[in-house]
Amino acid sequence: MLSAQSVLFPGQYSHGFGYPTWLGSLSLLTGLSVPVMNTIVMPFIAMLLFTIAAYIAYRTFLNSDKLAALSVLLIFAIPDVMFTLLRGNHEKLNIVLMLWALVVLFRAFRAVQQGSMRESAVWIGLFYVFVFTNATVNDYFASTFAVAASLTLIGGWILLRLNTPATIQYRPQIVRLGSYVIGSWLLVWWVMLYVFPPAGHDFALAHTALNKIVDLFLTLHTSSNPYSAPASQWAGKLDQILVASFRWVLSVVSIVIWGYALWKMIWRKHTWSFEHLFLLALYGAFGFLVALAIPLDFTGMNAGTNLEVRNFPYYALMASPVLVWGLIPRLETLKTTLRPWVTTSSAIVLAVFVLIGLFKSTLDPVISNQWMFYTPTERQALSAFNHHSRSETIWTGPDNRLVYADMMWHFRNRGDNTVTGFQFSQADRDLLISPEVIASSLVEQKPVPPYLNQNRIYDNGSAQIYRLRPQTPFEN
Repeated sequence: MLSAQSVLFPGQYSHGFGYPTWLGSLSLLTGLSVPVMNTIVMPFIAMLLFTIAAYIAYRTFLNSDKLAALSVLLIFAIPDVMFTLLRGNHEKLNIVLMLWALVVLFRAFRAVQQGSMRESAVWIGLFYVFVFTNATVNDYFASTFAVAASLTLIGGWILLRLNTPATIQYRPQIVRLGSYVIGSWLLVWWVMLYVFPPAGHDFALAHTALNKIVDLFLTLHTSSNPYSAPASQWAGKLDQILVASFRWVLSVVSIVIWGYALWKMIWRKHTWSFEHLFLLALYGAFGFLVALAIPLDFTGMNAGTNLEVRNFPYYALMASPVLVWGLIPRLETLKTTLRPWVTTSSAIVLAVFVLIGLFKSTLDPVISNQWMFYTPTERQALSAFNHHSRSETIWTGPDNRLVYADMMWHFRNRGDNTVTGFQFSQADRDLLISPEVIASSLVEQKPVPPYLNQNRIYDNGSAQIYRLRPQTPFEN
């Protein structure tokens, strides 16, 4: 984008221009290169922005500083969310923008309740600014937020219909929410169709997804299973279960709390506050999107082989305050003699989950469908290959782990060289071999091309580059 000096250029990211624009602007302001800004600086900025936005959002939902702080602390133990915030892509902005959109939306509701229509108009204007910006960053996640808001509206309306006292009290807010949801959809479509036309191609995915879902349920035959390959990369089943344990604890406990709150509202006619009612509806909406993503993942869509992984962080963002809201008041009712022991034990368990979450967010291939890392020696070998080769192709392993590393660090200076992964072919004249490449091949049960009898042309002690021996006088 910086080289083209435009958000429209060949090979651009077709789902939004907001993140490259923001990243490029920060690079120009600070003088830091884009790779350094994206991989080293942005994770810290993302954590700062997220912590502020999440705390304010949870405080709005829960009306408690303590519960809001605990909810944010729980997020740090959810590796799916931490990976999303720390990785070098647009999702960190999508999450922060969604949380701020929810905050200003509630500010607008409160302003209306206080009779200040002018203040409400200001908050609603900010709400639409956040929605529009979110759509420019990524049209899928902006659409996901709009879908969740629509489901929240429907769910909230159903709950109010089942609780007459709440219907009388909250009906005006539901009507206003409906108008805000319609405005959000119009903004997302405007961005996709007119502001950034390349994103409009995603409309074709809806028809494709519908056809594939119909085929899935009619034939009961899955086109792919994106969950089997990452799971098979773990050497031990116990390790895989351990690092994913808090994900299941969070989901199961929050579902129980959510179900009890709905039962209490429907059958016992209990009236929750509007903030709590909206939180319950949001939780159900994002949970439904996670459940819907699972069959989509099995359809084999090119753009939909990890939708459950992408949707789960948003569900977890709602599950955390639901869990805290349901558990903490009950812990406070314990006897005085038991409370210190329970508090200390809970803190230790949470610290362990945070540590485990750190391992999962950096190691678990389930999060990104594969291992995502590279070593300094592998980066050195790629740099040497790009510096000394012309019009050559190098194989880098059984996946595209080092392909992405090369794209990030050597995009401008690799010339006409090609870095490949996955299946080795005869067009790959060079091989990059390292302990990590060997280990990945063994775990994924994929063969390593025979390299010991080839010409070793580079060696930095850990990573080597081998050139296939010429088979004809015309090969080099």
